[in-house]
Amino acid sequence: MMMMKKLFLFLICIIPLSAMSQVDTVAYSRDFEFKEGFFLTLEQFKNNDPILKSAVISNYPQTQADFISQMINSKYITYKDKDGKEQKVETLSLWGYCQNRTICINFNKEFNRVNVIGTFFLFTATVNTPIGYRDPMNINYGINYVDELRQFVLDTHTDKVEDFNVKNIEQLLQDYDTELYTEFMALKKNKKNDSIFIYLRKYNEKHPLYLSAN
Repeated sequence: MMMMKKLFLFLICIIPLSAMSQVDTVAYSRDFEFKEGFFLTLEQFKNNDPILKSAVISNYPQTQADFISQMINSKYITYKDKDGKEQKVETLSLWGYCQNRTICINFNKEFNRVNVIGTFFLFTATVNTPIGYRDPMNINYGINYVDELRQFVLDTHTDKVEDFNVKNIEQLLQDYDTELYTEFMALKKNKKNDSIFIYLRKYNEKHPLYLSAN
């Protein structure tokens, strides 16, 4: 009887805690209210806990609509942490920021707008791609570089960015969802190319990104 009472008390203690943990986070939707500010890490983003504009130390007025844009264009951001201590970080060390309900993430030393928010992000970025060339009439040759606009996928499990292509979607589905992976692999090659966005969306719908509701 004493053992049963102890078990009953234990269950009473843990059930409210589990209920609270479920309330603490919500599945991302377009109605989710991101706080404006700067994210040092992916975890800060998931916790909706940025460095707020009010914490940033700057001569530029925080009330200006372009305040965050101005800070992003500076080399450093100085702010007061939650203990009131002054901190200074390189802007290019930030994970990303939120402005006007838009999330931008740091990739290739530029901040790029996220087009799809989910467990898998989708965004477009400009990359400098080398192109080798050789002039058959000249022994001198070199490499040209061209700016190329490409799509990328961010895996929020690992914070890794990969090209958004068939090979990488195959790998992501294989890593995280056997059912969707089997479906995708059953498609013909040309159909796969047309379906990578569909399967990114399917994965995000099946495995939503959970964010802090605080």
